[in-house]
Formats: sequence, structure tokens, C-alpha cells
Amino acid sequence: MSSQHLAESDILQATPIQLRSLILNYLAHNGYGGTARAFKRDSAVRHIDADGDEVIQATGISSSSSESLDSALKQAELRKQIRLELLCGRIDEAADLINKYFPDVLSLSTPLQFQDTLVSSSSMDYLAPNSVYPAHLALNLRIQSFIEACRTKPLVYSLDSTHAAPSSPPQVLDPTDQQTALLNSAQKLYALVKLLPSEQDVTRYMRELESVLGLLAYRVPEDSPVSEYLSQDRREAVADQIDYAVLYHTKRPVISYLELYARYTSTVWDILNRLGVKPYPAMSELRTMKPRRHRKSNRKLPISVPHSICTIL
Repeated sequence: MSSQHLAESDILQATPIQLRSLILNYLAHNGYGGTARAFKRDSAVRHIDADGDEVIQATGISSSSSESLDSALKQAELRKQIRLELLCGRIDEAADLINKYFPDVLSLSTPLQFQDTLVSSSSMDYLAPNSVYPAHLALNLRIQSFIEACRTKPLVYSLDSTHAAPSSPPQVLDPTDQQTALLNSAQKLYALVKLLPSEQDVTRYMRELESVLGLLAYRVPEDSPVSEYLSQDRREAVADQIDYAVLYHTKRPVISYLELYARYTSTVWDILNRLGVKPYPAMSELRTMKPRRHRKSNRKLPISVPHSICTIL
């Protein structure tokens, strides 16, 4: 194979520095703080000075990059704590953490327009699958808080090791007082929904409330047809939305670059497969293959692969 072909194939090879940064980004984004710090330390290039002493230098990681990594790890720890509170049904505790460390997420004064949440068709940014509007987030938390108050059977989150108490505290109110408190909460939810600026949002949330308030019709809602609102899946959905919103409002990628590249690469290969385009062979095979002459074709692919993706294929 000619040196020109080898040089072109090397473009598709990711450098050790790029791979190291990719792994660090994945670990930091997902909150694996201990693993990220250990990997950063153990993957550093070790140099020997003139006296034979070992000098550790972090390849490709500047002081600013190191500070950025530490900042990402600290934020990830806070996100994990907020997520844990939500998965355990402690909505008020989660809201307090959000307001303390990420006040823009639930601030109704945050200027956010619909077009601000869109990304360019030529951009590789991943769009959050749920709404990141503070009004929607605050209302969803209030609805989830109402759902937690309707429980008659505690739902304990298995991975909660921070609290010995069950995720939902036992009811101490008289049944009549409890029902009255829930009805008052329902009225407040209706009032909050009517304050939404969009008529479409009002209509959608009104339908949602009609279903959620069905919990009040049953003495044991966990055994009712609307018990799905009391499931752990519901908590996870709320936790996912809040996590996406925190990342969005702090101007960080919604998913790690590794997941983004994997999603993009999977989509590219799927499109190529549908078009009947054969993939390139492995790099080891390219070095032993003889160059072939290809007939010219007027066929054009509908998309182009960005350079950032090519570096990891």
C-alpha cells in the first residue's frame, strides 16, 4: 500500500491524548470521581530527569483542563445527590439542592425562549429529550411531590445508603386531615397550571392533572389502575429531566462525548448500510491491502462525517 494511502488512513486513528480525554470526559460526566482521578494519575506519562528521578507530567492536560475536570467532577457529585433525593422521593430536599447550587434551573425569571433550546442541523450537540423550561420543571416537581404524598405504602429505593428511614415517611395525619391536605395541594397545582404562558402547555398539563388526581379516588392507590404514577419509573423520569436541565442551564453537554460519538457513528453506519455502501476495512487490513482502482460514481451521500467523528472510527 502506498505511503499516501497510509497517511490518509492515519487520519482516522485517534491519538492517545484524544482517547485519554475522551475517557476522562466520560468518567467526569457520569460522576465516577474516584475512577477519573485514578485514571488521570495512572495514565500520565512518566519522565526521568537528568538525576534519574521520576517526574510525572500529564500529557495533554493543562492546568486549565485540570481545573475544568475538577469542576466537572464537583458538579457531577451534586447532580448525583439531587438524583438520589428524587429517586428516593424526597422532592423538597432535591428542590433545595437545586435552588442552592443551580438556581437558574427552577428560576421563573430565567429568560428562555423556545428557539434557545434548538441546535443547528449542522451541529453535533445532543438536544435534551425533555423540556428544560424552569416553569415546566418546577411544576413537574410539585406534581411529583403530590404523588409522593398520596402514597400509602413506602417505596424504598434500593441504592439509598444515606438515610436509614424509608423514602416515604409514614403518614401521621388523620385520614380526613390527610385527604383535606391533598385536596388543597391539588387546588394549588391547578392554579399553577393556569399560570403557564402557553395555552398548549395548559391543556397538556390539565390532562396530566386529571390522571394524577385519580390517585385520590382510591384508599390504596398502589393497587389502583393509576398506580403507574407511584412507580419507581416515574421517579426516574423526573430525575432524568432534572439532570438534563442542570446540564443545559450550566452550559454543559447533555451526554458525554463518548455517548455522543457512539450515537452519531451508529446513525452513520445505519445510513450507509441502507444505501448499500460497504464500510472501510480495519486499519490493520488497510496496511496489507493492495490499492484498487474504483470506477467514478456520481452518487453522493446525504451527510458528511465531521472530523471529530473520524478521529475515533
